[in-house]
Amino acid sequence: MEPIMNEQETTQDQEPITTTPETSPEALQARVAELEQAYEEQKNLYLRTLADFQNYRRRQHEEIERQRGLLLESLMQDLLPILDNFERALQAAEATRELEPLLEGVRMTERQIKAVLERYDIHPIIAIGQPFDPNLHEAIQRVETVDYEDGTVIDEVERGYRMGERVLRPSRVIVAKRPESPQTQGLDVQV
Repeated sequence: MEPIMNEQETTQDQEPITTTPETSPEALQARVAELEQAYEEQKNLYLRTLADFQNYRRRQHEEIERQRGLLLESLMQDLLPILDNFERALQAAEATRELEPLLEGVRMTERQIKAVLERYDIHPIIAIGQPFDPNLHEAIQRVETVDYEDGTVIDEVERGYRMGERVLRPSRVIVAKRPESPQTQGLDVQV
């Protein structure tokens, strides 16, 4: 049995399909070609940008390495004369077998090293007499004492240094600790 079609359905099937200029096959193919071209242009732009960024990153890395080398070279130029003076002081002490030339040479070397550190904005951390600060100090021992407040740095085993506000090495310190008071157990002793 064939389905019965109403009159409206029959007329719709018989009407020719009309295409608008935007939906014609030629227009669609042109639009596809236009989009493919735009895609290729964007892809090429992306690849060029990616290559430019990789080149930029490589140049930055090379510049950082160059700057690091120059800084190291500058530091070594500052340290080598200090090493020379230290060697001269040792040679003078060995030649004369006297202690005074060695001491003077070591003092001069210490002054030169401190000047180099200051030039690079490296300064010692003041620790003795200061409250213990775990950001600046590394406690290696606590000593019971009544002479200092609890938590006060009473000795410095190894001096700490900072570059600007950044800690290069914390001070290794000995910290005061108040002695514990003896506790009575509540026994009533009569004499």
